[in-house]
Amino acid sequence: MSVAMIAPGRSMLLGPGRAAFWRSMEGAASGTGASVFGGPTPMSIAGLSGWWDAGAYASLIGPDSNPLPGWNNAVAAVSDGSGNGRPLAVYHAASGGVAPSATPRLNGTLGGIGRSLLVPPAVPPSGTLLPQLDPDSGLSLRPANLGASVPWTIYLVWSRPNFLQGGLASQIALLTFDGSVIVGADATPGANQRLLLFPGLGQTVLTASLERRHTHSLIVRNIPGAGIDVWLDATKVASGVSNPLGVDMAGTLLFLHSGAAGGGAQCWFHEAAIWTRALASSDVTTLLSAALRWRRGARTGVQLVVMGQSNAGYSLTDGAWHLLAQGIAWHIGALAYNVIGSFTGGGSSAYTCIGGHGISNVPFSGPVLYGGSFLADPEDGSDPGTWALGSDGTAVGAYLAAQTQADLGDVALLVWPWSESDSARAYAEKAQYANAVTNLISRTRGFLSRTAASLPMMWWNAIPFGSGTDSGTQMVREVATQIAADPTQNVVIGLPQTADSNPRGGTWDPSTGIFTAGSGDYNHRDATDNLRFGRLASAVAARAVIAAMGGDTESAIPVGIPAVGGPSIAHVYQQAANAQTLVLTIVHDAGTDLIVPMQAATGQGFAVMDGGSVQSPGPMISAIACTRIDATHLQLTLARAPTNPQSKLLLFYPYGIANIFRGNAVTDNFSSVTKPAGWDIGADLGSAWALNCPLAATTTPLPVSSAAN
Repeated sequence: MSVAMIAPGRSMLLGPGRAAFWRSMEGAASGTGASVFGGPTPMSIAGLSGWWDAGAYASLIGPDSNPLPGWNNAVAAVSDGSGNGRPLAVYHAASGGVAPSATPRLNGTLGGIGRSLLVPPAVPPSGTLLPQLDPDSGLSLRPANLGASVPWTIYLVWSRPNFLQGGLASQIALLTFDGSVIVGADATPGANQRLLLFPGLGQTVLTASLERRHTHSLIVRNIPGAGIDVWLDATKVASGVSNPLGVDMAGTLLFLHSGAAGGGAQCWFHEAAIWTRALASSDVTTLLSAALRWRRGARTGVQLVVMGQSNAGYSLTDGAWHLLAQGIAWHIGALAYNVIGSFTGGGSSAYTCIGGHGISNVPFSGPVLYGGSFLADPEDGSDPGTWALGSDGTAVGAYLAAQTQADLGDVALLVWPWSESDSARAYAEKAQYANAVTNLISRTRGFLSRTAASLPMMWWNAIPFGSGTDSGTQMVREVATQIAADPTQNVVIGLPQTADSNPRGGTWDPSTGIFTAGSGDYNHRDATDNLRFGRLASAVAARAVIAAMGGDTESAIPVGIPAVGGPSIAHVYQQAANAQTLVLTIVHDAGTDLIVPMQAATGQGFAVMDGGSVQSPGPMISAIACTRIDATHLQLTLARAPTNPQSKLLLFYPYGIANIFRGNAVTDNFSSVTKPAGWDIGADLGSAWALNCPLAATTTPLPVSSAAN
């Protein structure tokens, strides 16, 4: 918290000895999943009849009538923090409703209640935005007395992630009493989105500029004989409005539901309170300070545009990039997330992913391997940076043009799971390939009228593509590294290791890490690894998004969360000329130790080129053993001693199209490292997100040194 000042050295006071605060600041998260907040709470205000806080999971009650043990558990009620024993019950108008869940990090590190109908890696139908919330879920308080002749005050904090989905109504109800909507809102796309007091005849427009996605606080106060006053966030938006409710009414108060079938507001519930009196002006000021715990106003949606070949398409339909979008939203504190992309096998004029088609229609040299043309090579020797779009590039433009402007405005990242047929090119084409890549990236940003600075792109380290070549794969890896090193391109390698994955098909023994090809498809990665890729890339991608757009409720990611995607090899040392062992120095990202699992212990993936270069390869020597020396050093044993001097030895991990296969990469220990408070994604989103980061591939060959490090 920061203290509000009215003069240098003089703080604003809410009352004797009570300082006013001007905004909330994220603090350490408590064991109950809540952020520390130094301001007042509704408990500070006398006459509190009920207070319900969903920002922390410990205040939520499960179906077994016990407090929840953590996030992502079913909620039956919200306990009453006032001590009056009036829990807020889950409400469904229709019988058989499914309980909502305790959902983390909806507003900074604070959570809320709601039920997502579809959770990644499930892929939503076209036109559906995530999260898609239950259309028949709300909360109820009974009994309540909100008649016109009775003094009362209601406080509510909620978040809306998307407009109403499902076509059930054009408006939502935020507060409903005994069948009468007290506060409602427009909830379908259109101009002048209104927040309404007593919608219908005689309604009062509280604001006509309600954001598509938002978090807001609301105070509604009834003074008998004087009418209703309303505060939206810190602004008084209504004063002395006639209360049309009965003189003295006892009934049920619903939060985020109209009471009709399918009448849920499709909003997240955060906090509410009620007083059986009309709060005095000083009390309202205190309550306004209590609401500063929440980040209010317009909120962000995260849209990813996925583009590439068949691996981009398979991972799109597997749900990998919806997981990535979810992970980015978690890291930056965004309220909604989705993916823009389409995978076609041909015959369509609008798509973003198509099997087999590389950057250009014809390789710069050698035979044609695949048709297609994201860029059209005129085959006249011209600079690839000047080439026009091919049919595939035009299809990407057509697909993006068909999206709504609102969704395109949410695009935060271009995702390129791309390398396949391009890795069959000759190494000598490196410069031309780099120019073609930057041309296509620029043209794609142009479809969205975005600059490199405002729209980052995430590439992956080239997969081991069955139809690629060793030198072509290394060329693609080197080009990706080169472009990522150019700050004007705003490109990041979100997945610095992809060879630690299985081909689609075949069999894999999880106890040994051994993959048996069988009918395995070596041109495509399997669904399990694609999903892992989506999760692993989320922190690196989120950092790029924050740097470009500033985040949402989180504007920075703390130290201790991956910055580059895992550990990397910084130095290779051969203790003596022609020695069969090498010592590797490892630089950690967010981990603190090294793990050598399963086939990694046999040296799988490590190889030394005994003379030569990528363009003119020398003989390769595979490693036969890898052992941990300490937290930052590994020892490799080669199948034989190199014959060339150290100055002519190059280390690869892996070389070209060699597979490491799932579970066989050296990793760090990130999953078991204590995270910064409030930043444990595995605890918040589930154990599948608790991952160790693999040792990065050698994007450029590492020379072997004679000096230790």
